[in-house]
Parts: sequence; C-alpha cells; structure tokens
Amino acid sequence: MDSNRIEGIGHQVKGAVMEGLGKAIGDAKLAADGAAERAIGDEQNVAKDGADQLIGVDADRVKGIAHQAKGALIQGFGAVIGNPKLAAEGVAERLGGVAQNAAGSARDLAREELEKQRTAVEHLNCRNALTRETP
Repeated sequence: MDSNRIEGIGHQVKGAVMEGLGKAIGDAKLAADGAAERAIGDEQNVAKDGADQLIGVDADRVKGIAHQAKGALIQGFGAVIGNPKLAAEGVAERLGGVAQNAAGSARDLAREELEKQRTAVEHLNCRNALTRETP
C-alpha cells in the first residue's frame, strides 16, 4: 500500500472524529470541516486497481472501525452532558460501524476461501501435469 492511501486513512479517521465532535457540541463549522477532511481521505484512499481493500483488508472493515470510534465518542459525550438524544445517536453510529465491519469481514473470509480453492486447483493441475509427463 502506498503512502497516499495510508495518509488517506488518517484523513478519514480525523475527519470522522471532527465531524462527530462538531455534531455532538453543536458546532456546525467543526462538523463541516470534519466532513471535508473525511472527503479528502476518501479521495486519497481510492484503490488504484479498483479493489475495495485497504491494508490487505476490506475497506468496510476500516471504515466500520472508524464509525465505531466516532459513535463511542458521541455516545460518551452525550452521556457526560446528560443528553440522551446525543447518546442514542452515538449508539446508532457505533452499531452501524459494527455492521459495516462485519460485512467487510465476511467479504474478507470469502476472498480468503476463494484464494485457498484457487491455490488447491493450481496445485492439482500441476500435479496432474507432472504425472502425465512422467514415463
């Protein structure tokens, strides 16, 4: 993975936190700046080959973790200031991140299984080819 994609992940996480904090404290400018920062990260983090993977894992796993962190911050802040609506929004954000992470994990497992099957077929084809060539 190139440094541009790594930097993009940093912008995505930083933007998500800024946006969540801005929404939590009612600072529209901070929320907008966070959304803009996250968009910069999204642009930098586009896979060159069209694959939907980051750091060798599905992109939704990384994004899901960022949503979980953002949700936990919002939930905690809502609880500290005694705002149940804000805490509930944090819970929803966090649970959405859990679901997104799970979807990415399922795609990773499917991709790994497909690669195992492909390797087994290639191994079998090589063995068959060697068997045919041996007198």
